[in-house]
Amino acid sequence: MSNYFPFNPLQYQDHDGQPPQSFSHLTQAEIASCGTDPWFTLETAPPLAQPKSATEAESHISTNKEQCDEARPTCERCKKGPRECVYPEPRPNTKSGTKLGQVREIVEQNEQSSDEYEDEEQEMDPTMQTDELSAEQRSQKRAASARRRPRARISKPNRQRSSRSLQDVLPSVELIGVGTEKCLSPSTDDSGSLSTANSLSAGLKQSEKSSSVSTTASQEASVLWSHLPSDLQHHLEFHQQLTYHHWFFKHDAPYFLYTIMIEHALTYDPLLYAVVGFAAFHRTLKNRDGKIQDFLGYYNRSVTLLRRTLADGKRHTDATLLTILQLATFEEYLGDWVNLFGHQKAAYGILLELYSPETVSETEVRRRILSWYSRFDLFAGLMAGHSTVLGREWFYASDNYYRSQVLNYPENLDYKIEGAVAGHRLIAVDLATLFARLPRGEISITDFIRENKMIGERIENWMNPMNRFLSNQKYLVTSFEAAEARDVDDIVDPYVPGGLLRGDLWSANFMILDWTGIELMHKHQTALMLQQDPPPEMQSLALEICRLFETIEYWPHSRPGAILSTHGTIGIAVLYLPKDERHIMWCRRKLAKIESMGYIYPLTFRKKMAELWGLPELLHWWLPNDECYPPIIRSIRTFIEDRPHNLQPQSEDMRDMKAIFSNMSIQADATDTNRLG
Repeated sequence: MSNYFPFNPLQYQDHDGQPPQSFSHLTQAEIASCGTDPWFTLETAPPLAQPKSATEAESHISTNKEQCDEARPTCERCKKGPRECVYPEPRPNTKSGTKLGQVREIVEQNEQSSDEYEDEEQEMDPTMQTDELSAEQRSQKRAASARRRPRARISKPNRQRSSRSLQDVLPSVELIGVGTEKCLSPSTDDSGSLSTANSLSAGLKQSEKSSSVSTTASQEASVLWSHLPSDLQHHLEFHQQLTYHHWFFKHDAPYFLYTIMIEHALTYDPLLYAVVGFAAFHRTLKNRDGKIQDFLGYYNRSVTLLRRTLADGKRHTDATLLTILQLATFEEYLGDWVNLFGHQKAAYGILLELYSPETVSETEVRRRILSWYSRFDLFAGLMAGHSTVLGREWFYASDNYYRSQVLNYPENLDYKIEGAVAGHRLIAVDLATLFARLPRGEISITDFIRENKMIGERIENWMNPMNRFLSNQKYLVTSFEAAEARDVDDIVDPYVPGGLLRGDLWSANFMILDWTGIELMHKHQTALMLQQDPPPEMQSLALEICRLFETIEYWPHSRPGAILSTHGTIGIAVLYLPKDERHIMWCRRKLAKIESMGYIYPLTFRKKMAELWGLPELLHWWLPNDECYPPIIRSIRTFIEDRPHNLQPQSEDMRDMKAIFSNMSIQADATDTNRLG
């Protein structure tokens, strides 16, 4: 999408006018080049260069080092090799879960398209094929290429990339314990470490391993970025301690975030600074004295480099999309849904340019990109009351891929989990599309009722496989002996035996939360469209969401960042709870807990909740006396609320959460005995 110019954060400086210490390796000219325009605009950029002839097109493909065409059993390039064409993907060698295997997606394409300091592309020797190189040869080739390129601001002189690939140094993962304190308490230790090896729970079984890598593996991985400036190295090390929950992923079986994405980042500077900025953001939250400039400058750098790449008309790559999606995740954390919508639109254009529904499932990086983008697309559609931007055929392609994998490898739990996620998203797409059609007059009431009933049946049927999991004692948490005592004012019982899945099915907890949230939205939207009273079971669904949320929060072995993944579902559930003082205070504490961990609920949501509960002080903070209100969160809120926006109709609907709050009464139900405001 050539007309995309992303948001460029304000360039922060220390009080003495100098750049922050963490950016000391940047020159004053570089800092000045970041610009002062803080907002992305949809201006016209130079069009992408296209081959003008068949000969040029063939040369273009060769230069870009395309691998074998995996859409066919045998491709011409393999015949000429000669070598075996790897098709389909090799069968996983585990039954219960995919281990960290070799990362097959190589990112040489980024070397020719990403570096804004590069005057000309480095062409690959036509006698050397990408898929014939060993991991060591590929890494050495990247190191040699890096030495030829003037990357003075990134690569230090006389330092080579390690020949060890990420899959070689990240073979194991361990569960990092987290506390269950009422609010996040940032540490005064600036090391930013979420945990150390000493904090690991020794009694946990191997099946309780999470997606955060162990301290030892993280130290080994650091050799891959040892050529980078020290501040970037430190943040990348911290990145390895985050879990997929911090990105709101449902599952990350191949450890994409720690392998494939990092390999792309090490050859594409916009993505490198986006990844570093995201890690710096979470590291800042752990520091009591953290300041907004501790992380925002890295995003400023990422956006500046991305804008240059897009303006130069260089070929878009997987890394371009990964950069935009990482920036969009940052915007979601900041509660800036308008800029999030801008990133989502940009990602949509590049997605259509690079892939098709037939090719998007061919490699792991493409599948992850589609899954990542799909979440934003669905999020925007469901919040705004619109259908998804991406066509249904893309979601169907993902669902169909994992269905086939489950049939081929029926014992592989990772495929079953990914398949359940893809199937759930396909239902959500059809739900969003159906509810968008009726207000536009594109469907009659009779047809709407018929199709809506079918969607309701699909929602119910989706839980059938989950119910089989819930009956397997192997994966159920039946004892909460180490958990803290319940609050006397608790509205749910978080310690119901068998009420939480663990081990290889830990991800299923969040899928069940999403399923309950979709069922809740389905019932709400149905009542709204048909002008009926909300069904009484909506309150019980909301309470079940609250129970599972609190179980995840209080279970001592929950993975770091786990409750961050629940922010959307719990935000919907609180709308349908009784409006008495006990329930409202419970909700306020949970929303404050999530925000204190870095996820900022948008101002629109806070306004609506203040109206719904009759508590105008919620516009300032969720709890009285600024309880659990970290200074860094206060600074981020102020920054976002002072940020101007150029609203478009769709982004305005999303900002206002039109589908959620449209026609919702802000008064308590007549049956409530305690009315507020």
